Amino acid sequence: MPRVTTKNTKKPRRHAGDVERRLVHLYEQSEEEHAARLAHKVGLPYIDLHLLPLSSDDILTIPEETARDLKIASILTKGKMIKIATSQPQDARVKAYVEELEQKRGWHVTLVVVSPASLRYAWAQYKNVVLLDTIDAIRINLSEEDLKTFEQGIGRLLKLKGRIDTLPTTELLSIIFAGAVALRASDVHLEPEKDDVRLRYRIDGVLQDVVRIPFRVYKSILSRIKLMGKMKINIRDRAQDGHFSFESTGAPIDVRVSTIPSKIAEGLVMRLLDSRGIHVGLDELGLMGKAYEDLVKNITKNTGMILTTGPTGSGKTTTLYTVINHIKSETTKIITIEDPIEYDLPGIVQTEVSKDKNYTFAKGLRAIVRQDPDVILVGEIRDDETADIAINAALTGHLVFSTLHTNNAPATVARLLELGVRPNLIPPSTNIFMAQRLVRTLCSCKESYVPAEQTKEAMMKMLSLISPKAKMPVPKEIDVLYKPKGCVLCHGSGFKGRIGIFEVLTMSERVEKLILEMAGETEIMKDAIEDGFVTMTQDGVLKALAGTTTMGEVWRVTAESDIIEDLYESLMAQSLSRHLFVSTAIQQTVQQHAHNPKEMNATIHAATTEDILAILFAYGIHLRASDIHIEPQQDDVFIRMRIDGVLQTIATISMMQYPFLLNKIKNLANIPTTVRQGVSDSRFGVLQEHDDGTEEKMDVRVSIIVGGFGETVVMRLLNRAEVNLDIKTLGFRPYNMDLIMQEATKPHGMLLNTGPTGSGKTTTLYSVLRELNSPSVKIITIEDPIEYQLDGILQTQIDKEHDYTFAKALRALLRQDPDILLVGEIRDEETASTAVNAALTGHLLISTLHTNNAVGAVQRLLNLGVRADDITTSVNAFIAQRLVRKLCSCKKEVDVSPKDKALLEKVRAGISPKVPHDTEPVSKIFVSQGCALCNGIGYKGRTVVSEVLVISPPIRNLIARGALTNEIAEAAVENGMITMEQDAVLKVIEGETTLDEARRVTML
Repeated sequence: MPRVTTKNTKKPRRHAGDVERRLVHLYEQSEEEHAARLAHKVGLPYIDLHLLPLSSDDILTIPEETARDLKIASILTKGKMIKIATSQPQDARVKAYVEELEQKRGWHVTLVVVSPASLRYAWAQYKNVVLLDTIDAIRINLSEEDLKTFEQGIGRLLKLKGRIDTLPTTELLSIIFAGAVALRASDVHLEPEKDDVRLRYRIDGVLQDVVRIPFRVYKSILSRIKLMGKMKINIRDRAQDGHFSFESTGAPIDVRVSTIPSKIAEGLVMRLLDSRGIHVGLDELGLMGKAYEDLVKNITKNTGMILTTGPTGSGKTTTLYTVINHIKSETTKIITIEDPIEYDLPGIVQTEVSKDKNYTFAKGLRAIVRQDPDVILVGEIRDDETADIAINAALTGHLVFSTLHTNNAPATVARLLELGVRPNLIPPSTNIFMAQRLVRTLCSCKESYVPAEQTKEAMMKMLSLISPKAKMPVPKEIDVLYKPKGCVLCHGSGFKGRIGIFEVLTMSERVEKLILEMAGETEIMKDAIEDGFVTMTQDGVLKALAGTTTMGEVWRVTAESDIIEDLYESLMAQSLSRHLFVSTAIQQTVQQHAHNPKEMNATIHAATTEDILAILFAYGIHLRASDIHIEPQQDDVFIRMRIDGVLQTIATISMMQYPFLLNKIKNLANIPTTVRQGVSDSRFGVLQEHDDGTEEKMDVRVSIIVGGFGETVVMRLLNRAEVNLDIKTLGFRPYNMDLIMQEATKPHGMLLNTGPTGSGKTTTLYSVLRELNSPSVKIITIEDPIEYQLDGILQTQIDKEHDYTFAKALRALLRQDPDILLVGEIRDEETASTAVNAALTGHLLISTLHTNNAVGAVQRLLNLGVRADDITTSVNAFIAQRLVRKLCSCKKEVDVSPKDKALLEKVRAGISPKVPHDTEPVSKIFVSQGCALCNGIGYKGRTVVSEVLVISPPIRNLIARGALTNEIAEAAVENGMITMEQDAVLKVIEGETTLDEARRVTML
């Protein structure tokens, strides 16, 4: 009998540890989200301190006791400017402390909101100020077994605490060097200060204080090191260089010594060179995806140049040595010229420049070429002579490796041009430009945490431009980020070792063309990104998401310290933190008086300057306004709102109040308050609080223009929750809606929507996208600006300042192989041409045009240089639309006048029999009346009147032979197109709108 098995349907038991971790995860998530919401509420920026490199010097500006008591931390100080992070921005004691700093100390304080977790991370820097204190704290908490390992490694360093005066010089140096080796320090710094000498180690690229040494002891140390390095003891007024070595754990450590004179005493720096650090595999450097593949492919070529760039200490030499080790063989002759030779490489001829003997890089390189090498490594290209010889060597059958000092890979082109290299020589001589930095890698004791949603969104936007050609592991979503903790393995730092972040620019036809055209660095980078180039910052972000490093490390090495905050704000979308908070109390006040315009006007007049803007937005939301206009006149300022497409004056304020209101808007929109210019455009957010404590976010687009009586402000409310993106409810006649969706579901072609600004074109196209969106379809949008956000769709925005136009964006995004593209508007010949090509090569493209009607779009495309035959083969359909106000339920039925009846009957009679519609005689129509539901306006909401011109065979033939617009229009109506005027008349007859509304938006 066969054995019967039963499936266990019980859910596996969740262990207590799993539950605890889940609770911690949720708690951390709520901490960051709460901090972000609090920042929005109080109108301050939110920052996640785990994403920033924090300096101990900045943290120490505020005493630890004060910081912990007030729940604050100093995160950036520069001159008299200080940035303070707090988790309790509304605390009266915090406000008092800030006021004291500003009034008594003369500091300019900027307050930012952070989570309690961020504050704990900042406070941890207090104990990390002195390395020996950190080591001592670790030692106290070690088990007996761990203590043995610890004592063998860095335990001896603790002898320096309190006993430095009593230790013999030999033992003191032995402890300093042993500690440096155990902590993997690359440099030992001895820096004379006013009262004593500061001993610091550079560990994984970051300097850390070890101990203070008395001057009496330092003199002995300095003399001993000078003797060991064969330097002159009695020379103290000029810099000296020396060299010695010592044994450590069975391996020799070379020490390069440098002394410099100062007012107090000579400063001393010792570079520790451990050759074991360069014996890493090519796949261990940190290169990934296409960057790794391109490097591997190009280092096996026989000719060409590979340049690696970056500042001192960015790992360039290690990368080049690793590559040389990878390609060396018995059949390959490799010669290097270095300054100085840092590590001995067996099987390779290494030479060193000598300034005393006038043996420079250029002279050495010229001599090396005569030695018939296969591969040449030049330590650095510093001058035009070296650059010229290196280029010629790469062109004459040698593979050349070298370094340059530039900020990024594309900037290398400009640097070579500065060195006198002709543009036409760069492409044939160069294989790869590579830039790199070193970031510390997290120790295994790292901790994960959940960042705020806006941080996740901002990071995903940063990664969204990485091309699939890059072959990089871009995550679909961000669940956690990682932060350092500290343990015995990493000596409490939370980091252990370093890894590179890279960008690799490979010479391609596109890059070659740009170089020959003398294109700028930004243009080269943009085009390279389309071909799979990944910037160092993007590479660093990917490594941070993988838990290899932290975002703070990425910012530390990819930005100068004085602009880190600016970078954070631009790349992490901190502009989203500029929000106007509309509380439930303000909304209740508005609702009490909204039914009476006089009462509402009085409420606005009586409000404080701080509350006026919030009241205006609460009122605008209540009235379902799409725009708020603030227009100064000679004596007063008019507040007007566009409600259902019609501007209505809802209040006035005095000219005395206006400057304060204008400055509030400018501050929110990040527009300078002291500058008056022709046009200023920006955006900010509005947070509307609900009774249940939740908040609804809306974006506001701001436009300020200078008028005769002052600056006029127009604010448009974007992506409001009540905006309906369901095409079935927008008001399209079912007949027209079926035509639209029929053409939109075709695999390729163009669907173009026409009409003036404010006619609802964008809402219609987004509604079509919503219908087409599915997991199996890739949709990309190019907008100006992004008005609504749709899940599952990649939305991008043009950037006029950086010349990122619709045309350039469209060309770039076509390489992402989308199924459907939405282009905000076809404005010029270049965009029109690219759009047509997209439609003809297997993509569905939907966009807008500015024309009066659907048939007029044909002539508009012809005017933009599109050939008639391209229109007939690329366009599926043209849509034209307007928005009319819908009558409120309080509408009133009236007899239609003979004149109006004749008009209505005449227009309706022109409708094709193919269009289903009512043909009963018209006797009654409706007019507006007004009630509490519509705030006395008589209308509530809007509906679409439209026409859809499908490019059917008869229409295609007419366009192809150059028929007149009237001829095409007549044929379209005969074939079943309903015009906007006809659609509007039907809506009047059906009681949806009034004849006045139909006349307002159409040619009736």
